[in-house]
Amino acid sequence: MRVLVIDDEKNLADTVVWILEENGFEAIAAYTGAAALDKISSFPPDIVLSDVIMPGMNGIDVCSIVQTKFPHCHILLLSGQEVTNELLYNARRRGFEWELLAKPIDPEELLAKLTTLTKSDME
Repeated sequence: MRVLVIDDEKNLADTVVWILEENGFEAIAAYTGAAALDKISSFPPDIVLSDVIMPGMNGIDVCSIVQTKFPHCHILLLSGQEVTNELLYNARRRGFEWELLAKPIDPEELLAKLTTLTKSDME
């Protein structure tokens, strides 16, 4: 499974990529929304794991574009900020329904969530 990790916190994104690769996922990081959109043409993701609050394009806007291009791509959002609720509400009004995981994310919780997603794809 291909996972695109999007977070403006470079160390966090790189650490998540490392954890995913160590557990059998093919993963790459993007540090901005624009960079993520550039990468999806050469790395069509099965799963996007994105921070919500980022400078420039936020994670909701990025994931809306990704989901439109890749309807079967799973989206998991990460945030530690309360302003996320309003952004999620607006995304739901546009027909996007994504799960939000709280930052900081526990690596074992993340791996369990991703394993559940990959198993559902195989059924």
